[in-house]
Amino acid sequence: MDFVKRKEKLASKDLRKNRLTVMVTLGVTLLAIGGVILYRERGNLWGKILAPQVVTQAVTPVLPSPTPTPKFEKQQAEIKKLTANLQGTYGVFVQDLATGESYGLKTQESFTAASLIKLPLLLTLFKEAEAGNLNWETKYVLKAADKRAGAGSIQYKPVGTVFTYRQMAELMGKQSDNTAFNVFSNLLGEEKIQRVINDLGMENTSFKDNLTTPEDIGLFFDKLYTQDVLVRDDRDELLSFITDTLYEDRIPAGVPKGIKVSHKIGNEVGVVSDAGIVFSQKPFILVILSQGVIEKEAKEVLPKIAGLVYQQLGN
Repeated sequence: MDFVKRKEKLASKDLRKNRLTVMVTLGVTLLAIGGVILYRERGNLWGKILAPQVVTQAVTPVLPSPTPTPKFEKQQAEIKKLTANLQGTYGVFVQDLATGESYGLKTQESFTAASLIKLPLLLTLFKEAEAGNLNWETKYVLKAADKRAGAGSIQYKPVGTVFTYRQMAELMGKQSDNTAFNVFSNLLGEEKIQRVINDLGMENTSFKDNLTTPEDIGLFFDKLYTQDVLVRDDRDELLSFITDTLYEDRIPAGVPKGIKVSHKIGNEVGVVSDAGIVFSQKPFILVILSQGVIEKEAKEVLPKIAGLVYQQLGN
């Protein structure tokens, strides 16, 4: 019996020893496998250890903000106040030539252009001269059928009076001469003048219908002055034709004396308009169109608008 018990005891001891051996072997194997994995993934592991912890949070949707107050709301209100109690409709366009920023009232509303339609005609003449299709020194003999009443002195000249094209163009600018306008309209043709209008991007201006908008006239002056529509000398000559004109009682009357203003007026029954460039310390474009207005009221308010815009721009 003692022999049997001793044998069972030895068997039990061997079993425990075998189990321990298996466990040690298994542990060593697992450690070895873990070491290999750690070795292979050592770069990624360090990156994960050193990487900042990212905390996931619920994202609150950003709601659209209210429409911002227009930058020139105050300036627009001040201009509107000047014309609020006057008869008729006034459209105003203002552009800072240094920044290109603009504002106004009824800027895209259609108005009778009146003599402002002479601006694209003048530009067409200069473009034709640059293209070699017109010579400024060409002499033109005045005919009775050429004469048109209204603005300008050519109508009072005797038939047979000789003018160069340059002289007539200058009179069309400085005096808004209607006879010169008639001669050049026939010489160039409506289609060619309208093509120049379209090329400038004046989408709401019709030479035939004599219609335009404050924004389109502003675009004319912007393109003329800043975008090399003409070579520099020709541009300056065109501007000289509309500087120190016969009609200095509108925009020029509203800015300090001595400041150069290159501008063109428009005048018909119920229409008193003016538009151009004010060459102040900070040059700007100012367009004031009107229709259905009382002439006396309009001639009083146009200089006031010019003076207000001059102050607004900080000159």
